[in-house]
Amino acid sequence: MGWGSSPTRPSNKTTASPNNTADPGSSAFSATAAASSRSPDINFFNTVLRADGHHSIPAPTTTLRQHPTGQDSYPSGFDMLGFMGGITSELEQKHLDLTTGLPMTLTASPASQSLPATLTPDRRIPLTPDTSPPLVDGTSIGSSSDVPTTRGSLSGAGGALYEDQLLQHFLTIDPPAALFAPINIEWKYMRPALLAHARDSSPLLNALYCYADVHKATMEGKRWRWAPTFYRVSSSEIQACIHGEVTDSTLIKVFGAVFLLMISEILSSPEICTGTSYIHSGYLILQRFHNRTRHWAGLGHLLVSWAKLLDVKSLIAGRDGDPLPELGNIPEHSTPLKPPDTQTPQTRHITAPTETHKDEGTIEDPFLSPNYLVYEAIVGPAFQFFTQAQQVVRRIVCIDLHHRSRGTLADEFEVLQLAHKVGADLETLWHRRPSVIDVYGRPEALTDILSAPVASEICRTFRQYLANFLANFIYLHRVAFAIYPRTDRVNGAVDQIIQLATVDSTGPDHLPVSFLWPLFLAGLEGTEDQRKWILHEIQRMAAAHEADTAFSDTRHPNADRVLVLVEEMMRRQDVSRTWADSKCVRREMFSDLFIII
Repeated sequence: MGWGSSPTRPSNKTTASPNNTADPGSSAFSATAAASSRSPDINFFNTVLRADGHHSIPAPTTTLRQHPTGQDSYPSGFDMLGFMGGITSELEQKHLDLTTGLPMTLTASPASQSLPATLTPDRRIPLTPDTSPPLVDGTSIGSSSDVPTTRGSLSGAGGALYEDQLLQHFLTIDPPAALFAPINIEWKYMRPALLAHARDSSPLLNALYCYADVHKATMEGKRWRWAPTFYRVSSSEIQACIHGEVTDSTLIKVFGAVFLLMISEILSSPEICTGTSYIHSGYLILQRFHNRTRHWAGLGHLLVSWAKLLDVKSLIAGRDGDPLPELGNIPEHSTPLKPPDTQTPQTRHITAPTETHKDEGTIEDPFLSPNYLVYEAIVGPAFQFFTQAQQVVRRIVCIDLHHRSRGTLADEFEVLQLAHKVGADLETLWHRRPSVIDVYGRPEALTDILSAPVASEICRTFRQYLANFLANFIYLHRVAFAIYPRTDRVNGAVDQIIQLATVDSTGPDHLPVSFLWPLFLAGLEGTEDQRKWILHEIQRMAAAHEADTAFSDTRHPNADRVLVLVEEMMRRQDVSRTWADSKCVRREMFSDLFIII
C-alpha cells in the first residue's frame, strides 16, 4: 500500500484538568485551553517541531492498493506478528532519544419467547423529578431514602396496559446496536434471562420498561411516553439496592438494569435522565464491585463486560471521573471464570430437583443451555481477549493532555515510559490470543461443526474484535507520541482495519456500527486514498441514519455527527499540517461535545 507522510506535530502548551476527557488526537495543542501554572517547556517542542521548512512533508508517491471486493479475494490472514515485530525496538529507540538528550528528528520510521410468570414486583413510581444525590464515591450511590414511598401506576388500568405492551414489545426487540461489538447471538439468550430476573427485581423491570419505551417510540418515529419516569424510578431503586451489603443475585439484576439504562440513554437523549446518568456515572458501580465480578461467568459476566465496554466508550466521549486504569492491567495469568454465587445459605447445599420433579415456577437458565455452552466455548475466549484489549484504552486515556501535564522533557519522558508499557502489554495480549480468532476470514472452515449463518456471524464478530484491537495502536500513537510521525506500525493498523472492513462493506448494507471507531481513527491517520474510502463508508452509515424515519437496530445513533466531525478534523489537519484534537473540535462544532463513537 502507499504510505502517506506524517504531518508535523504541534506543541502542547497547556496542562488540562484531570477531570477532562480523552479523545483521538488528545496529544494535540488546544488553542482554547487555559494555561496552567505548570506550563510545558515550549523550547522542548521547538527543538523538534520547526515552523520553517526544515521539516517538509513529501507528497505521497504511491496509492492505496486495490481492496478486495469479495470474500473470496480476501486474504486468509495477515502478518500481525510482523506488524507488531518492531514495537520493542521502536519504543526503545524513543526511550534512548529522551534519555541521552539526542535530537529526535521527524524522519519516517520503517426467536419469540413467552412471558415469564407474574412480572409484578413492588414498583414505586415517583411523581416528582429525581432529586437523588450525585455519585460521589464507590461506597454508596444515594440511599434508601431516595426511593419514593408512594405506590401507584402510570395511569391506572391504562398505565398497566401500556406496561404490558412494553413487555410484549421487549419480546420482539432485535439486538441493540451496542456500539462496542455485535451481540446478536448473545441477545437471543440475554433477552429471556432479563425477563426472568425482572419478575422479582423492580429496578430491572423499570429499566426494561424504559428501554422498551425508547425502542418502541423510535421504531414508530414518535417520542417516548414514560421513559424518563421509568429511568428515574429504576435509578432510585438501583441506589437503594446497592446501599449496604449486596448479594450476587441482586448484583446481577443491578447490572442488568444499569446496562439497559445506559443503552436507553445512548439511543435517546440526555433529557431522559434528569438525575443520575449511568453513562456518566456507572463507572462507580463498576469500580466498587470489580473484585467481586471480574471472575463471573454466564449472564453476570456478559452484563458486567457490556457495562465496562460502554463505559470505555463514554470515557473516550468525554465523561468525567476516574478512568479506572487498573481495569486495563494485563494479568500475569488468566483466571478461569465461575458462575456468581446466587444461592442463599439455606439453599446452598440442597440437591437440585430432578427433571421429573421440577418446581413449576422454576425458570431455566438460558446460559446453561447446550446451545449457548457450545457457542461460549467457541466465542468466549475471543470475547475475553476483545474485552481486555478495550480496557487497555483506560490506560491510554490517563496519559493524554486532558488528564495530565504534557510538553516538558520530564512529562514526555514519563509518558514515553507509560506508553512503552501499554504497547508491550498489547503485544503480550496478542501473543495470548485464542487460536480460534484467527479464522476471522474463513467461515467455510467452520461449516463442518456450525451452520453457515452462524459461522459467518462468528467470523464477522471476530473481524470487528480485531479491528478494534488494531485501533488501540493508532489511539496510543496519537495520544502518546506527539513528536513522532506515523510509523509503519500505525500505517499497518490503518491498512488492516480497511481490509477487515472491506469484507463486510461489499453488500448492500452499511458496515456494522462497531467499525465506526476504528474507521474514525484510521481516517485521521490514513493516506488520501484511504481517507476517501473511509469517508465513503461512514457516509453510507450516516445516510442510513438520515434516510430511515423509523429506528433501525443496526445503525449508529451518532453516525451523522461523526461524519461531520471526521471531515472537519481532516480539513483542519490538511490546512494546519498538524493533527486536530477531537475534543476541541467537538466543543467548537456541537452544543454537546459528548458524542459516543
